[in-house]
Amino acid sequence: MKWNIVNTGRAAGNRREMLDWSRPLRLVPIWYDWFELREPRRLLSDRHSARATAPAFKKLVDSLTIPQRLIDLEADVTYYEPPADGEPPFRYEVGTLPVLISAPHGAAHRRDGRYKQEDEYTAAFARLLAEHTGAHAIYAHALSENDPNWDRKSPYKTALAGVVGEHDIRFVIDIHGMSDRHKFGVAVGTMRGASCRQRHEALIVEMLRESEFSPATAAEVREFPELRWDRYVLNHSRFTGGLSSHTVTRFAAEELGVPAAQFELCARLRIVQLAGTSKRYNGYRGDPTGIARAMAAFECMVMALGQ
Repeated sequence: MKWNIVNTGRAAGNRREMLDWSRPLRLVPIWYDWFELREPRRLLSDRHSARATAPAFKKLVDSLTIPQRLIDLEADVTYYEPPADGEPPFRYEVGTLPVLISAPHGAAHRRDGRYKQEDEYTAAFARLLAEHTGAHAIYAHALSENDPNWDRKSPYKTALAGVVGEHDIRFVIDIHGMSDRHKFGVAVGTMRGASCRQRHEALIVEMLRESEFSPATAAEVREFPELRWDRYVLNHSRFTGGLSSHTVTRFAAEELGVPAAQFELCARLRIVQLAGTSKRYNGYRGDPTGIARAMAAFECMVMALGQ
């Protein structure tokens, strides 16, 4: 048996419940059969000890609440089913912060005449990130007959351009998924500095490091004996963000004049659990600590880029 944390405080003006450490906490028993708590279990054994170590306790709370919310949000995505008649295969959720979070491969899509599999949980990740920060979000939720990211022109990009123009968006964060076989956690693509300013790139790196993600080179990750999800690579030759293709990042930077960056998250940092909904990851379970840490890094990043 594990524990859920219920807090009675709510942050004014924010769309989500926030933990208020000055208000009482209640520990409610629930069951989690898809991951085991290790060191955080000690914190829960003593309420006063947990309150005295608020940062560690908050990490525990995030590792419990964020995965479940991602599961709930991903349930709205139909990977291989077309949208309802007359509806586009993507959705937009309005925000207040002038940052747009994009997940164009949240569902399966057609590229070069063949269907390409979805980047699981990228739609949910984008939506939850928007919930936590007040950013705008656009994401694929149903089967698309074109590639929203790869094709030079697509209804998705047209809609994205409309959001950018209407809401004076200052930065576009484009979220994708990569396989664990690449053996690192986050690939940051800025088209080698062409899709955003140097200060933006520096902010991105700073936020990742502050969230305990360490830099690595493409040569270094090739030598990793196994996945190290707490490593990131800037402008990996395979994940540049759009040097050789017409990505959302390239579209935003070159055609809309808005700074942008592409982020590839390994499966361990985004997929909570899958059972029968994915052709690639059936039965797969991610790392709740890693997922929570990735979300924290992106929250800081969004807030910094939105200033």
